[in-house]
Formats: sequence, structure tokens, C-alpha cells
Amino acid sequence: MCYHVTVGAVTLDVEIDAEGVRVDGERMQALGPEVVSPSLYSFIVDGSSYTVLAERGESGVWDLQLRGRCHRVEVVDDRTKVMRGMSSRAVHGPAAVHGLAAAHGPTAVRAPMPGRVVKVEVEEGELVEAGRGLLVVEAMKMENSLTALVGGRIGTIHVVAGQTVEKGEILMDMVPPDMKSEREGN
Repeated sequence: MCYHVTVGAVTLDVEIDAEGVRVDGERMQALGPEVVSPSLYSFIVDGSSYTVLAERGESGVWDLQLRGRCHRVEVVDDRTKVMRGMSSRAVHGPAAVHGLAAAHGPTAVRAPMPGRVVKVEVEEGELVEAGRGLLVVEAMKMENSLTALVGGRIGTIHVVAGQTVEKGEILMDMVPPDMKSEREGN
């Protein structure tokens, strides 16, 4: 199983198999985790002992305390990474993927794949921050949460829960914070 572990601006590829652990291609000897208490884990990595206090957050985010320092860590598997990549390109288009918010008009949030809208988590006119869940689409019996990569205001919502959508179909529009949806009037 391969995981992508992000700490700050650094992402490491961690592969766990029958032979042990490989971090960015380098084999490491690892034993554990041994559960000391519900949030306290003990590991031995390359002969050194580590005790980690781990609090699980949402969407693969963990708050870890290791040797007196706090770290926010995001852990995603290969499938989730691929899905996020598809969602990022489909939801925000090339400008937002590169961190550039649509400053002058709506940005279409598109379906990354065919599926069914399970839940719309926002309302037209709502201000959202980057990372906020926008809606959930079920595809191939898996629920995929589409999130805002940049902050803004929810413009027009084009779908409702239960609706079937095609890949690339516009689900909703994100607009700059000072802009209103078409239905609210500019």
C-alpha cells in the first residue's frame, strides 16, 4: 500500500509492504505501531524508538506530537491522490490549480467523472474558505467530496441531491467574494 504523507511543504511517498517500509524509495526497518493508549503509539524505526501522540482530524489530516513538537500531517492513499487530482482540474480549471483565483468572474465547478450528486453542502451566496466541502458525488460506489481550492463566494448551483451528472458537467459556480450569483443579481 502506498501513501502520500505531507508535512508542511514536503510530501513523502511511503510504501508499506510485507518486507517493511520504504520512504521515497529508501528502505527502512520499522516495527509497530504498538498502541500504548487510544491516541498514543510507539514505533521503532531503524533501531530508534519513537512515541507519537496522534489525533485524527478530517479527510486524512492528523495532528501529531513527536519529541515535544506539534506537526499537522495529511495522509492520502494512491486512489485519493488520483481522485483529488481529477477533482482539482475539473473543479477549478487550470488557473485555480496553479493558485490563481478567478478575480473577475465565475469559475465553474465541474464533475470530475460521471456519477450522482449525493449532497450539496453549500448554498448560493455563501462565502467559503479554501478546503471547504462543496458537494459530494458518488461514482463507482465511492463518495467523493469536492472541495474549494480557493476561497470565494458560491455563485449559481446547477444541481440538486439525487441528480445524475456527466463528466465535465457544471455543478456550481465559484465567484469572487464581492460578486453575487446570477439568481441574486450582480
